Amino acid sequence: ISVMGDHTHNEGEFMVSYRNMQMDMGGLQDGTQSVSSQEAFDSGYTMAPTKMTMNMHMFGLMYAPTNQTTMMVMLPYVEKDMDMLMDMGMMGTMASSMDSEGLGDIKVAALHNIFSEAGQKIHLNLMMSLPTGSIEEENDSGVVMPYAMQLGSGTFDLLPGITYTAQKESFSYGAQAQATIRLGENDRDYTLGDRYKLQSWVQMPVHQRVSFSLRLAYEDWDTISGEDDELNAMMTPTADADLQGGNLLSAGIGMNVTLPEGHRVAIEYNKELEQDLDGPQMAQDDTLTLAWQLAF
Repeated sequence: ISVMGDHTHNEGEFMVSYRNMQMDMGGLQDGTQSVSSQEAFDSGYTMAPTKMTMNMHMFGLMYAPTNQTTMMVMLPYVEKDMDMLMDMGMMGTMASSMDSEGLGDIKVAALHNIFSEAGQKIHLNLMMSLPTGSIEEENDSGVVMPYAMQLGSGTFDLLPGITYTAQKESFSYGAQAQATIRLGENDRDYTLGDRYKLQSWVQMPVHQRVSFSLRLAYEDWDTISGEDDELNAMMTPTADADLQGGNLLSAGIGMNVTLPEGHRVAIEYNKELEQDLDGPQMAQDDTLTLAWQLAF
């Protein structure tokens, strides 16, 4: 259920969907090693993030005008919270927090079938992300928040990909490769790093309406090019444009339940296995996805 654009539809079919994805991040990491808040302070930063949560509500619509092509649009509403510690010198540390929420970057796509034979399918994921999410979010004091707390990229982004799926009598499996290519520089003089993701999954039924899935994903992303002039890179690592790249290997386990009249509900829990970050940078912990779909 966490794979976007994993399937196509037959001509004239619609599907509406809702996904709730909650991702938790905890502490700082440089390379593969954890970094304490005190170590960040000793490096010259005055603030260090300790915890971050991103909650995304994703509303989706799919429609197939032909058997070859399925159109898709995804509308995200994003909520972000970050807890931080401030170095107060001889007085110790002081806790603070910041939050942002609003519309994220809307994605539109065409999924085009290029191969279908003997239960195997291949389709192209031709997707674009529109800069509808804010990149000017401020804290309660009117100060621009770090990159991770913004709601969008501020640029038009291409998301090309290719998806392979296969259906056997007792199980199914698939794989997807996808990239995020940023086009140009946003209005705040920076460009988020390009991203590359490869994932594969297998799904096995345990009942006529219930199946379980396992998924493995690897993602690599570049650091930010340019910088927001209103952010002080030495205030906190999350405001340092040079510390935003890395890679991540994660695994997920999920359950899917099909219900009468085209309904489907699903859940997937995803846990990081290994990550190597250009840090100190916030480390990803786990992600929980809950979803509902209706095809008609």
